[in-house]
Amino acid sequence: MEINDLVTFWRGQQLNVDGRWAHRLDVDAFAAEPHSFNLDHPVNPYVGDVLNAPVVILGANGGYSAELTPTEFPDDDAVRTYLDRVDNPMDADWSFVSQYYDRTNYGDLVASGQAVLVNACAYRSVKITEEPVNRRLIKRLESALFTRRWLLEAVLPMAAAGERLVVIKRGGQWNLPGDVSLAPGVVRDPAPVSPRITGVPFARMTDFLAS
Repeated sequence: MEINDLVTFWRGQQLNVDGRWAHRLDVDAFAAEPHSFNLDHPVNPYVGDVLNAPVVILGANGGYSAELTPTEFPDDDAVRTYLDRVDNPMDADWSFVSQYYDRTNYGDLVASGQAVLVNACAYRSVKITEEPVNRRLIKRLESALFTRRWLLEAVLPMAAAGERLVVIKRGGQWNLPGDVSLAPGVVRDPAPVSPRITGVPFARMTDFLAS
């Protein structure tokens, strides 16, 4: 698998006849299982230049706020702009990202192309740690399975070669092998709930970007 395969895959998201956004390969799973994912808006597989950013931060899933998320998609033009960012991440302006990233210490790195946040599950919800039904569904979603395989087959070899640094920020939904944090070019953040990259992982990021 190649690094660009994730971008190609997510060009398959679409607005379905029932007015819900989903990848075509996930439609059957959503129809068969109960869930509380919000599908009113385009999905959130990654934030940043996933093709070139040297630091890859692993997130859980796209966040949803009934107050804030609709303001990101006020009209059709905003939807088209967002979809174009996902479809063409290398040429996109990532400085206009979700207000959530204002709380982090890596939002500026995403905006400058030095880091990308990749979600294990692209679909939006309020708080995945309190959503057991959604967590069960993630294990069946073709998009989540594809993203995990992309990480293992495309990104980790690049990390081993010194071309990427993988920061496991919220690894719970990735279902990764137990020893993956010991792999070369990988570091695990011990504070997954914090919106900020903490301590040693942040120092590793800084050193990697300076090298």
